[in-house]
Amino acid sequence: MLKYKELANSNFFNREYKKALFNYSLVLEDAPYDKDARVGVLLSDFASEKEDEAVLLFEHYERAKDLEDSTIDEVIEEIVNSSDLDDDYIFELLDNLEENIATFEDGIIYEDFLDLMQAKGGFKKAFEDIMFSTKIIIHKREDFIDFVNLLIENDFKDMALNYVENALLYYPSELFFQKTLKQLEHK
Repeated sequence: MLKYKELANSNFFNREYKKALFNYSLVLEDAPYDKDARVGVLLSDFASEKEDEAVLLFEHYERAKDLEDSTIDEVIEEIVNSSDLDDDYIFELLDNLEENIATFEDGIIYEDFLDLMQAKGGFKKAFEDIMFSTKIIIHKREDFIDFVNLLIENDFKDMALNYVENALLYYPSELFFQKTLKQLEHK
């Protein structure tokens, strides 16, 4: 069962939603109440209509599912089953989820980190003030790329390398991460 769940997660991250749906279904045959597989089925199916939103929901689910008192699976099910939701409303719900996750994880949303960066007079000072006590919560690809570039520009190359290597586990075909990894490995 664990093998199929891992395979399904890999399929989902590689944007192979039909394969992911099939493998999550195999998990549900043996364990019909498996929350991860139920959410995976919902989001794999949802991805055929709204891929970007499904990917964001999946990322939110992965981060929040182990938090104390997490009802993220119920929230995702409600979002996916509400077929009349427009994109703006879905993204508003995602932003609210992001704020709740940040609160649970003692984190700061990237937009708030950018405000802190301005208040502290730059990236290096703001990042050094929070790097050991606070997680930076990033949910947009563009923000993640911006953050990695800021790490590199401010001589946090080892940390940038770590972030890029982890990102490549989930997005192995992402050209930015592949290119940045090669650049960082040569420095």
